[in-house]
Amino acid sequence: MPDTIAWRIAITVGAAIVSVLAFSALFDRFLGPSPAESARLDRANDAIQMIEAASPGDRQQLADTIVFADRTYWYLEGTSIAKRFAEAYQRHHYPDALARFQNMGHERQTMIFTSSDALSSGVNFDSAAHPDAYFMAVRLRDGSWLLFIKNRRPWGNPLPANVTPTLASIVLLILVVSVLATYFIARPLRQFAKELREIGGDPRAGPVRVTGPRELRAAIEAFNALQAQLRKFVDDRTLMLAAISHDLRTPLTKIRLRGEFIEDEEQRARLFRDVDDLQAMADSALSFFRDDYKDEDATVFDFAGLLRTLADDYSDQGAPVRYVGPRRFALSGRPFSIRRACMNLIDNAVKWGGSADLELKCSDANVTLLVSDEGPGIPPESMEQVFSPFFRVEQSRNRSTGGMGLGLTSALAVVRAHGGDINLRNRKGGGLEVCVTFPSAAELSARVQR
Repeated sequence: MPDTIAWRIAITVGAAIVSVLAFSALFDRFLGPSPAESARLDRANDAIQMIEAASPGDRQQLADTIVFADRTYWYLEGTSIAKRFAEAYQRHHYPDALARFQNMGHERQTMIFTSSDALSSGVNFDSAAHPDAYFMAVRLRDGSWLLFIKNRRPWGNPLPANVTPTLASIVLLILVVSVLATYFIARPLRQFAKELREIGGDPRAGPVRVTGPRELRAAIEAFNALQAQLRKFVDDRTLMLAAISHDLRTPLTKIRLRGEFIEDEEQRARLFRDVDDLQAMADSALSFFRDDYKDEDATVFDFAGLLRTLADDYSDQGAPVRYVGPRRFALSGRPFSIRRACMNLIDNAVKWGGSADLELKCSDANVTLLVSDEGPGIPPESMEQVFSPFFRVEQSRNRSTGGMGLGLTSALAVVRAHGGDINLRNRKGGGLEVCVTFPSAAELSARVQR
């Protein structure tokens, strides 16, 4: 059979219909008249015709000989119970499948009722001992009534109250079969969505596994081809920009050498300052593109130990950096890339706030690193722009005060490559707080299971 979504839906609909038909057959077998029970009803019809053909004096004796019913009574027309039967039939006619009791084109008056009905009172029958008994009263042509009593009716309750559980059972069966079928139909789609989430966290992840129905396999193959083209495009762009940044060093060096021949000291100083800015921008861009292109293998490392080491190194250089958190915490990722991202955040905090406070919080859901400073903060309208390449809040374009504007861009790229994110917010008492989140090992496992 072709493994397509259309074919799977067809199988699902067919399975639902077959299940309903099978359930209906079982329902008729256990709750409807079986062949043996239908034969008993035919025998009851024969008994009615024999009793009706017999003389009135022999009818009760003939009724007492009927053995397929637990008890049979014959009531003459005009007796109290026969009158009650006639009155009950006029008030409440019970339509039932026992319309087979039609003889020679004349429909017989037939009633089906239970021992709990008030009509059964007065009948010589112990309703307390047989609470599930059923009665069938049939009126003969001469106006007399024949009463069949069964202590237990094996073919179910023909009253309208039995329609509700029957329909509810059919609806429940269809719902269960549909849920199970659609679960297996949607499983390849869930697997596809899970692998897409994994690729979203790591752009360099391999192609998505081709599986599932024909239409889904075609979609996965098209996505893998698109992903390969995008990866090649990004790699080519990165190599090109890195080459341009590298090649800029030669003309900048020539400009500096030629600037030595300028006699005006002020103009020469301005020229050298511009050359230094261009050189710094080229070096920063080259470093950024090389680090972005660099392929580092992921491993498990001590994230808390890395932060403590950074805090000690900065403190040894005279920059007050403090760490608060667990002494050890294992994190899966690329340690050198994460170290570079953390250093960029600490550099910004030290440059603008004079100090940096590192706080590591670990939970089952995620890992949170807070980098706080006491600087001027960032204007609310620039919270998103600071992650753009070469954007600086400080507009003087002075390298000593504003940098190149690639620190937060590089840090965000590294964090998002690990499935995390960076959020900025100004502190109430002044300063900026950078919130870096990484998914924990439990969260990564849960994502894979989803």
